[in-house]
Amino acid sequence: MKWHETSSACCYLLRAAQLVLYFSIASVQAGQAEVKLINKLLDGYNAYERPSEDDNSPLIVEFLVTLQQIMDVDEKNQVVHSNLWLTMKWNDYKLKWDPADYNNITTIRLPQKLLWKPDILMYNSADKLFDGSYPVNMVVSSDGSVEQLPPGIFVSSCSIDIRWFPFDTQNCPLKFGSWTYDGTKIDLRIQGGVTSGSIDAYRKSGEWDLIAFPVKRNVVYYDCCPDNPYIDLTFSMKIRRRKLYYLINIVLPCLMLAALTLLTFTIPCEAGEKISFGVTILLSLTVFLLMVAEALPATSDAVPIIAIYFSCVMLMNAASVGVTVLVLSYHHRSGTTHNMPKFVRLGVCVWLAKLLRIKRPGTDLSCNCKQRTSSVGHQNNIELHEYNNLASRSLLTNIKDEDDYSLPSTPHLNGRDFTKTKLRQLGTPPSPDLSTYSPSRSDLRDILSQLKTISNRVKKKEDEEQLIADWKFASRVLDRLFLYIFLLFILLSSCVIMMTVPDVFASSESIADAE
Repeated sequence: MKWHETSSACCYLLRAAQLVLYFSIASVQAGQAEVKLINKLLDGYNAYERPSEDDNSPLIVEFLVTLQQIMDVDEKNQVVHSNLWLTMKWNDYKLKWDPADYNNITTIRLPQKLLWKPDILMYNSADKLFDGSYPVNMVVSSDGSVEQLPPGIFVSSCSIDIRWFPFDTQNCPLKFGSWTYDGTKIDLRIQGGVTSGSIDAYRKSGEWDLIAFPVKRNVVYYDCCPDNPYIDLTFSMKIRRRKLYYLINIVLPCLMLAALTLLTFTIPCEAGEKISFGVTILLSLTVFLLMVAEALPATSDAVPIIAIYFSCVMLMNAASVGVTVLVLSYHHRSGTTHNMPKFVRLGVCVWLAKLLRIKRPGTDLSCNCKQRTSSVGHQNNIELHEYNNLASRSLLTNIKDEDDYSLPSTPHLNGRDFTKTKLRQLGTPPSPDLSTYSPSRSDLRDILSQLKTISNRVKKKEDEEQLIADWKFASRVLDRLFLYIFLLFILLSSCVIMMTVPDVFASSESIADAE
């Protein structure tokens, strides 16, 4: 039993050794075949020779760009950083072999410095090294086709149109072509005859949405070489800025500051904070405008739509500060400094107040301010006139009674002094009976004069207080008027600017999401 198990184990080990030996021999043969193939292909090969069997015929080179990622769009320097994979394919007649002669090897990999390759570069490159591709190996097939897929981080120049920032759509070209070979030497074509670049491995950007990635083949005759056409393939990255970040961090605060400007007209004039509140909002808008200016290129070609909106809001805020000064001037006027003009009394206090549905407590909207003031003054005049007449009649009656019942006077003493003299002589002080006291004519005249003076002062004070109240009411009406005007301005400017932007309501779905 033990002998049987031992023989089985030996058989398994022998078979394993045979398999290892077989694969070792096969790999050695394959390695020898590949070395032999490489030596055969590179024997007498010149990497500077254009691999075309006919020197007068152009070599067909197929080219395609695979967009991996939009890494950054620098608006200030107007460059775009992108991760690209390039695909170049052509046929080299000197790199053909029969796979049956070389252990069925159909493809080999060779360094690019050993073989000829087209000098295809990005024309609008902004890289310091100009070419941002990585030198990878070339894949050579038995039929003579050579393919290279160099990846790279490319920096391309792009004219950024900031007119509709932050609702803008940019078109950034990637122009590829041979730097030294013209169209008579290299026929540059789009691989597969497609109409757009490849986005199979595209990774979404957090700031931009890829709308389209079309490609166009151009044949250009430059001034240096008017007889030779130069062929280039231009891949256009059409990207749209994602709006959510800018709506939350720029547009929404601007709208809030514009709304706060309206609150300037709701603050009471007695608070003393109207102007300082408006100036604070103006400073805040200036800070936001500086933040926007830092992210945009210093160009005079176009003014961003957001900067125009900020300027409108700042202009509105500055105007609100100016009209607030006018409102405060009306509020603090009095009869000693200003007379109310007729257009203010009628146009503001009456018609404008009626139009804005503003009324004083206890009055009707149809009440005319001038009539109200004159009626109040007329009523006060009537009451004061009746009071003066009553007082005058009473005083005159007392004066008449005094003439009828006054004591006889002497050349030196009137009746009152004579009575006091007699009382002193008698030695008996008179009892202070005020009911029987009768003032003299001069005293009554003095009292009447003082009453007239007091009544005039009361009337003047009432008229001045009424005028102050009218000025305050006019300032209140103007506050309400400017509130409606500025509210209408904010709504109209916001709607006009939003409707002017072409892609403000466009969906943020990119072609990568659609696929």
